Amino acid sequence: MRAQMMRLLAVILLSVGIQVAQADDSPATAWAEYHACQYGEGQNAATMAQWTGVWNDWMDSMDRDDYTAVVLSPLYRSPATEIEMLWVGITDSNQSMAEVQREWRNSAVSGTWPAPKCSISMLTTQLLVSSFDPDEMSDEMVVAYWLCNMTGAESMNEVYAAHKATMDAGAEAGAIQGSKIILPRQGVPERIGEFDFMVSYTHPSMSQWGKNVDDVWMSWKLEKEQAAANSLYECGNAVVYTGSVIRRAK
Repeated sequence: MRAQMMRLLAVILLSVGIQVAQADDSPATAWAEYHACQYGEGQNAATMAQWTGVWNDWMDSMDRDDYTAVVLSPLYRSPATEIEMLWVGITDSNQSMAEVQREWRNSAVSGTWPAPKCSISMLTTQLLVSSFDPDEMSDEMVVAYWLCNMTGAESMNEVYAAHKATMDAGAEAGAIQGSKIILPRQGVPERIGEFDFMVSYTHPSMSQWGKNVDDVWMSWKLEKEQAAANSLYECGNAVVYTGSVIRRAK
């Protein structure tokens, strides 16, 4: 299953290019690192918020305007105590990600990281499916992650097309949300490596998350698109996080 996913990833990258989609129907790609961690002794979400200010100052001093960072806390996941904080870092190229990592590993600020006990440190490729206006973002967004396997689909292109059709229909029905297909690459934990890919759904606020579910996803407005997608892949084992964007690439 894992080998099949990597072959599909190679096909996707060859077809869409390394950084930005070349055609309207091809997905834009990004590279994302995920660090799922527990806080160190005496550290918590409040001290993490203070630390991100120091980290942002350091990133500014290094002229790193190519890295987006998100800090998330678990809302619904089991066991609830396994992960206290999820750090998501995103760049538009693998080179940028590697450069940020090199500079970070050689910096003094890395020694002050408040959450040193990390059970997951994973690098992925993201395929952008849909997004919303950044002005819609509140100070507490919601992100849900689903683990998925291909069933009837023969390629990731089929998965992408079906999921995009669903998200486009959702937007037409009034949903304000974004979604990405996530392809794990390195540092993949066993429980994620058993699946072909992940799907994330981002909602700009808690209230909008509830409205999206009530008014669109549970209203049968997407019945046709969801039936088509369900014939190609299956998703489950969802977890939900809340958090905020602490740095946005320019």
